[in-house]
Amino acid sequence: MASLAKNVLYVDLGRKTFDVKSDTDLHKYVGGVGVGIKLLADNFDRDPVIFSIGPLNGYFPYCSKTSIVANDNGVIEDIYIGGSLSSRLKFAGFDSIVVYGRASSPLTLDITDEEVAFKEVDAKLGSLGLPGKRSVLSYDQEERTYFLDKYFSPPEKILEKKLLDKNLYNLVITGTKTFPVKRADKYGEIYKKLLGQTGLLTVEKDRHPSCVGCPMGCNRSKTGEIGGNVLTHSLVACTYAEKIFSDIGVVFSCLNVLGYDYTHEDIENFPELIKKVLEGLG
Repeated sequence: MASLAKNVLYVDLGRKTFDVKSDTDLHKYVGGVGVGIKLLADNFDRDPVIFSIGPLNGYFPYCSKTSIVANDNGVIEDIYIGGSLSSRLKFAGFDSIVVYGRASSPLTLDITDEEVAFKEVDAKLGSLGLPGKRSVLSYDQEERTYFLDKYFSPPEKILEKKLLDKNLYNLVITGTKTFPVKRADKYGEIYKKLLGQTGLLTVEKDRHPSCVGCPMGCNRSKTGEIGGNVLTHSLVACTYAEKIFSDIGVVFSCLNVLGYDYTHEDIENFPELIKKVLEGLG
């Protein structure tokens, strides 16, 4: 059975300290925006920026986005960025990263698995982490936005506002871990079936850089997403694959083959949990 605990990395930029905690209570919030909103509620006074992935990230096609939750002047924002960040988080062993505090000077955060190093802002990013197993989120002074792996960027200017205020200019994440699949044969069968369902996607195939686990290379992945379907973004699947991942049967099969114990009722009912958390924040 897959772990019932969510592994959360807490990073205090002001004190330059970090801590990793396992939280079984977060299991019922599934992942992505669900876990992100719960963590925001639990750490609201810290004004955190929360990066979260879902249980299918790193395993199935189109589950390629990373959820980012933050409080923007009283508005709870959920935004999403594509690229490879979600798989790096998965293989670093994290379900979420909670970043809070404010660095005394511009900072680069270098994370490799469960180790965190606080570097100067002008650190050579190419020398950090491991090539082929890292994602680099960096602020481009000319474009005035963050780019992930020099291509993918977040929507709006919400992330820029929050991270620059915290003096976090660069984030490098390397994941080197691997995790077994409970039922390898069935997993391969489901993976192949999903990969063949590109006709259900609401984007056209193109030659742009693809998000991890996606063969489309569409022209809509460059700039991330904002808001949307709670189930889709708790997995964290791409909005353009919503027709696939709004099917409870498909979601249940994917979770089950990885060893998660979620029931159909859990999947159907957890959006109500999120609603209650949001009402508490309001």
